[in-house]
Amino acid sequence: MAVPDGLGSPPDPAAVIAYVEVAAGSALSAAHAAVPGDLPIERAACASDAIRSAVARSRAGQRASVVLGAHELVGALAALGEAAATRTPVTVHVVERRGGPAVGRDDLAPALDVGAGVLVTWSSQEAADMALVARRAAEDSETPFLHLVDAMPSDVAALGAVRDLAARFLGGDRPAPTFTDAAPGESDGDGGPRPQSRGVARKRAERSFSARVPFALTSAMRELCELTGRPLGALERLDTADAEEIVLAVGCAFPAAREVVRSLRAQGRRIGLVGLRAIRPFFGADLVKTLGRARAVVVIEPLDVPLAPSGPVTAGVKAAFADALTWAPGFPGVGRIPPIISATFATIDGTITEREVRLSLAEIASGERARRHVVFGSDG
Repeated sequence: MAVPDGLGSPPDPAAVIAYVEVAAGSALSAAHAAVPGDLPIERAACASDAIRSAVARSRAGQRASVVLGAHELVGALAALGEAAATRTPVTVHVVERRGGPAVGRDDLAPALDVGAGVLVTWSSQEAADMALVARRAAEDSETPFLHLVDAMPSDVAALGAVRDLAARFLGGDRPAPTFTDAAPGESDGDGGPRPQSRGVARKRAERSFSARVPFALTSAMRELCELTGRPLGALERLDTADAEEIVLAVGCAFPAAREVVRSLRAQGRRIGLVGLRAIRPFFGADLVKTLGRARAVVVIEPLDVPLAPSGPVTAGVKAAFADALTWAPGFPGVGRIPPIISATFATIDGTITEREVRLSLAEIASGERARRHVVFGSDG
């Protein structure tokens, strides 16, 4: 493994992200996130200003990205929503520094509704790969991407060669944006006033641009997989073909769940694991195909929305099964919806552990009487 000097060993995910983006030719902005001092970076007064600076650079034809700390995301959502409204292909990486007690990733839930792509990774290697994927998908779809890195520091393969990889994968200059933001009252070309407001013009364009996102993302993942030989997809599957029980894990839940599943499989239990990398777009039909034969599903997502009936990923899974049950086009037909247990985290002591995965799985033994929402890290 070749790791550039200054990134640490094993390298911190924030350092990896920053190095990859600079190697890809991106102008890097940040407010308070820790980024290696030897990398060129523009410091902004706050996270919103960092995103707006990146948007201005991107609209001028330059690749631009932002690195934020997890605590900065909620305050920056309006700026990210503006980037989505103007079809600006910036990438925003949010890095949670795992170590001591912290709140669950409750910043994730409101971020799902701003119109950006949302990706989640669980290791430094995943973060490096998905930084390139997010960049390519953002440019191909003219849609900003939010990349949440929910990982402890870990090794990365051949990071020193990432500049050559980025050049092959991304090409040279980024394509110029095709969306023109219309101002209210702007001429329609014949001297008359523009009939729709800026908001209407943006909204009309939104669906046509966002329709490109699933194809842009899957094709970017497939091409990077071909270049590197590392498996990469919206879903990471482990032992699901014959599984009677399946764990669907998000972010830092995946490494812990992988160890538990391997241990239980060795004991003869027919259990499988799915890691979810893409939350927006949400690949509901693919999830139903993978989970549909299980007699029970446990969704472990490192966040908590106190007044919601489940975590947002669980809600998406249940909606996908409802579509499949009612024969929605594009979905496989199913005859039943398995019990789906949502495990969320109000607080996390460092990272999700194997103990919490096993406690989540223990609910399956209760059958139809199993709790459908289990919350860890709460005094309630």
